[in-house]
Amino acid sequence: MRKNVFFALVFTLLSPTALRAQVVDSVDVRDYDVTLDLSNGAPFGGYADLTMRLLRPCSTVKLDFIGTVDSLRINGVMVESPDMEALPTAGISAGVDFHVQVWYHGQRYVESYGWGGFHFDSDMHYNLGVGFNEDPHVMGRAMMPCRDNFHDKATYTFRVTARQGWTAECGGMLQSRDTNAAGNEQSVWRIDQPTPTYLVSVSQAPWLRIQDTIVSVYGSYPLTIGYKNSQENRVRAAFAELDSVVPMYERCFGPYRWGRIGYIATHKGSMEHVNNIALAEDFIASTAERAQSTISHELGHAWFGNLITCATEGDMWINEGGASFTSEVAMESVRGREASDDYYQRNLEQVLRTSHVTDHGYRALHDMPHEYTYGSTTYNKGWMVWHSLRGYLGEDVFYGAMNRLMERCAFGNLDAYQLRDSLSLYTGVDLTDFFNFHVFSPGFVDYHVELEKDNDCFNGLCGVTIRAQTVGTSQMPAFHRVPVTFYDYDADDQIRTNTVWFDFTGTESTFLLNSDFQLSGDFVSCVLDLGCEISDAAIVKRILHWGDEIRETEAQVHLMVNSDHETEFFVEHHMAPAMGEMPEGVKRRAGRYWMVRGADGVQGWFRYVRTGYSGGGFTGLDQGFYHWATTADSLGLFYRSDSHSPWMLVSRTREGNANEGWLVCDNLCEGEYTLAVVDFENLSINRPQHFETQLFPNPLEKGQPLTVEVDSEAPFTVTVFDEGGRQVWQKSDCRNGQKLSLGLEKGTYFVRIENNFISLHSKLIQL
Repeated sequence: MRKNVFFALVFTLLSPTALRAQVVDSVDVRDYDVTLDLSNGAPFGGYADLTMRLLRPCSTVKLDFIGTVDSLRINGVMVESPDMEALPTAGISAGVDFHVQVWYHGQRYVESYGWGGFHFDSDMHYNLGVGFNEDPHVMGRAMMPCRDNFHDKATYTFRVTARQGWTAECGGMLQSRDTNAAGNEQSVWRIDQPTPTYLVSVSQAPWLRIQDTIVSVYGSYPLTIGYKNSQENRVRAAFAELDSVVPMYERCFGPYRWGRIGYIATHKGSMEHVNNIALAEDFIASTAERAQSTISHELGHAWFGNLITCATEGDMWINEGGASFTSEVAMESVRGREASDDYYQRNLEQVLRTSHVTDHGYRALHDMPHEYTYGSTTYNKGWMVWHSLRGYLGEDVFYGAMNRLMERCAFGNLDAYQLRDSLSLYTGVDLTDFFNFHVFSPGFVDYHVELEKDNDCFNGLCGVTIRAQTVGTSQMPAFHRVPVTFYDYDADDQIRTNTVWFDFTGTESTFLLNSDFQLSGDFVSCVLDLGCEISDAAIVKRILHWGDEIRETEAQVHLMVNSDHETEFFVEHHMAPAMGEMPEGVKRRAGRYWMVRGADGVQGWFRYVRTGYSGGGFTGLDQGFYHWATTADSLGLFYRSDSHSPWMLVSRTREGNANEGWLVCDNLCEGEYTLAVVDFENLSINRPQHFETQLFPNPLEKGQPLTVEVDSEAPFTVTVFDEGGRQVWQKSDCRNGQKLSLGLEKGTYFVRIENNFISLHSKLIQL
């Protein structure tokens, strides 16, 4: 028999300085003492003694339970025909503890999704405390009569009689383990920390056990791993990284509060039960990245979800987004910041490409609808918000505030408003604008960063313009903080970098760069968010390579570097429409564009994917761009050098098929690229043209002038770069056949010739 009982809860919003969520409710469970006889599997026998306290005078209280009640007593008095939705409490004073004692039989109950509930498989029995298709999602009621919600936290004792030949692993600290006269193991477990019902667990199987110790910042913690069909050395290898991860978590988020770290293998999935994390059996002996990220994610819940818990499921991003963020922190502890940044960007790319597809629209993190509580937005965009907070505040301030949050709000509940106000208090930074956009609104912001050069630039003065646009929302952030990294040369001719944070309001701002930023003005390039510090709608890849083929999956480009020297350049893949007016004949531009910086002598392939096609693994990449296979013949690749230049068609060469493939550009230039569906018969300007260029003499003798011949009557600019990509010479308004005096040192150079209609590259040898 299935019997679902729900509570009508009324929540109050606290004052801005409140640190913990409070729930207006009638009763609080203080402690559960649960006896379970699992010796015959399911149905199983149970007895629960609940220590409860009325928070206000009331005549009845409710309990949630899926199973059969055999008998029930309140303070030792038998309740005839007990109604679990209306247990009589008249005459019990508020603020005084009383006992509800329930004898019951539990069932083999698993939700319709096939995940949450109490599983009785042939070789193991275990519960999973969350039901994805249940309302409410919490599933403590599959195991015992309880107050099944996120906010009612209690302590627990579990007394378990296991199946003959099997042994139990449960939440809490083991108090005793004995064998009864029938040969069944009997064990007692205790959780002394206030914990909601969905985080407690019971399991039994013929477990193989590994017992070890994790030495960390605030102490040493027993590690218990229960597994069945794996080799011990492989299981140990799978958990070896915890020696680095746990100390990192404690430095970032404060002490581990749960006494023991425990994992068990399950057939169905992974779940952050206190002291007894359920882990999918495929991961229990795996060192693969997905397994390691799951091990660290579930442990991260010891802070995000278990220690501080969302007040309602509508703020599940606090739990799941926070735990997802800890998997990035774990990656950093083991493999370093470069690896964790790459790991983060792979998540960011997936969020920008798929979350609005799988969750049927762009969604705000706060007040998430019930059916999307455990969706991609909650997990992966929630991760991005925690990551972005770290960059927005700076690591020292952010982690200092997280330590204080975990200390002040330990074992409590928070909603998004209380989290905002707590972190604002602890950091001294008003986070209202940040939360208004990233948490309370859907969508993303995209930043377009462009150097503004003029004749004064090489005297130490130039500008940078930053433009903002939104994706998936009409609401623009009220305040922007954007990091830009500049590359220039020092006095010893060595490349140096300087990252500057720019603060502005509105949709666009231009900043003058001078000696205040310690930049010479002789810039190689500037790059948006090279340190992966903000969660905007762009993937930024730094490419350091020579003479080889490069595939950058997250940036959706495929590159061939046609040089025999080391090349450094950057590709920004923006999941937002390119700005600027397109020429007549362009029917529709893609919802994304690329910014290429510092690239010369590079061939590029730009990926396209038909809407609805998932065979290549890039579902949602060009959502809404083109639907019909025949449209692939109308795809074109457009380029402009900067926002002051018109868009021009540079390629309609296609590799691949009508569903997915690449548009190819033989010579990439620094600037912007985007895809468009084009009516080529009516394209007004910038039709594809085939220009030839010739530099002679080449090689160039010392002192000789260089002649440039181009099949174009329009003036053009000639720019010369050295092998390191630094600009060494430039002249505008050049004409076909003009002789140029370069004055170059001996070496190999790259020459770029461009105007609004052409962009050509050649190699030049100076003798």
